[in-house]
Amino acid sequence: MKRYLYIVLFVVLSCFVSAAGAPFEWKAETVNGQLAVTVRISEGYYLNLDSLLTEIKDAQGKLPPVVSLPPKQEINDPETGKTLILPQGTWRWVYGGTPPYQVKISFQGCRKAAPGEPAVCLMPEELTLAGGAPAPLAAAESASVKEFYRSWKVVKRYAGTMTKEEFLHFLSEKSSEKESRSGNNMFADTALWLVVLLTLLGGLGLNLTPCVLPMIPINLAIIGAGESKSAGLRRGVLYGAGMAVAYGILGAVVVYTGGSFGALNSSSWFNFGVAVLFVVLAAAMLGAFNLDFSRFCNVNPGKIKGGREAAAFVMGGVAALLAGACVAPVVVSVMIFAAALYAQGNQFAPFMGLLLGIGMGLPWPFAAMGMAVLPKPGRFMVTVKYIFAIFIIAGAVYYAWLGWSLMPGNFSPRAEITKLAEAGSRAKTQKKAVVVDFYATWCKNCMVMKRTVLKDPEVRKALEKYEFVEFQAEKPGDPLIAPLLKLWNIPGFPAFVIAEP
Repeated sequence: MKRYLYIVLFVVLSCFVSAAGAPFEWKAETVNGQLAVTVRISEGYYLNLDSLLTEIKDAQGKLPPVVSLPPKQEINDPETGKTLILPQGTWRWVYGGTPPYQVKISFQGCRKAAPGEPAVCLMPEELTLAGGAPAPLAAAESASVKEFYRSWKVVKRYAGTMTKEEFLHFLSEKSSEKESRSGNNMFADTALWLVVLLTLLGGLGLNLTPCVLPMIPINLAIIGAGESKSAGLRRGVLYGAGMAVAYGILGAVVVYTGGSFGALNSSSWFNFGVAVLFVVLAAAMLGAFNLDFSRFCNVNPGKIKGGREAAAFVMGGVAALLAGACVAPVVVSVMIFAAALYAQGNQFAPFMGLLLGIGMGLPWPFAAMGMAVLPKPGRFMVTVKYIFAIFIIAGAVYYAWLGWSLMPGNFSPRAEITKLAEAGSRAKTQKKAVVVDFYATWCKNCMVMKRTVLKDPEVRKALEKYEFVEFQAEKPGDPLIAPLLKLWNIPGFPAFVIAEP
């Protein structure tokens, strides 16, 4: 365990790299403001200068000027002919510029022929040195990174939001690993009832838009309402069910095929793109242009097999999907929101499309029976459109803010890993376990947990017997973070793990 902790701590505490015992030992350090890159080549080996590639930047991102270079030596290689090399010994490159420096080196070394050993060229290698310090974790798939993660023993884990009482129970010795794993369920979000209510009301409100409400008498005539109340109820239920199934399937497809939404959502440009999309959708709601998909489908109810009942169900689905300029922006917005919730671990999110369809289909059984459950068309329909537009604009503002907060420079995966390693070292010394809080700034539920549960005095008191680490997994797909999320089985954020180094 110590070996892997030291590997990570080396990133911050060391000012040079040295692979002891290796035929090529590299070191980078800052001396009097200048960068010195040194290589020590063991006896019997040489460095092929034709393969040496360096990428060096100073604090301003510029290529620093060369101050001095090591002398080159030319050999006549039987395979490659005349070749420039550095033989055994210690050699140094010196560069001017403004520290700190970042250095990337790619090289290939060779071993000379010796009694009983033929000459051989080794595999090419790459090193990354940041500010004169090595970054051995930059190769995310390297064994050292995975072994460091595996060196931890996960005691408990919980994915999803928790109340204060649930979090205290999670910290207690009474809760089990099996119990804590089940935390990521549809009831983990304390505001679930509000999401359900708003989605249902949103679906119901779709009927009040100028593209749907004036068409209700025509749609009722298509499904054959008015013959009898029982027939009207039956066909109205089927018509509404068609709407619910259509949006339910659409929602599930968007959510489950958008499994990478969590990783995408960590990109500033992706969030800016979503913000622009929401602005376009809001403009459509405000009448700047029509986002109408109905022209792409022309269904003749008379050609649907199965009678008027089957026709009612099919036409309900068609009407939901192709309702026109007023409905499409709202539906798209809800689907994007559902995909974002699902990426955060909310298992209820795939059902949001179904809920939206149920809300839209609620009045139809009653309308088909002849009940006046919906108002007559009027100017209020424009107000309904504007209300939907306001909600969509609010979504655009949120995603724009999120994109701004995720601009480069605000997040360092290596710093988070180093923080975890340091906490593990302290925990081992103090004989404590570590509580890791996985969060991201784009995760709304994470921010709610930080403002409420994690600031509660009783919770803070309970955390004192642990080493508490806030692990910012801002980019779940980052090569330094993805292996940890996979090995520790973290499905979404927020997530809490109790582990022992």
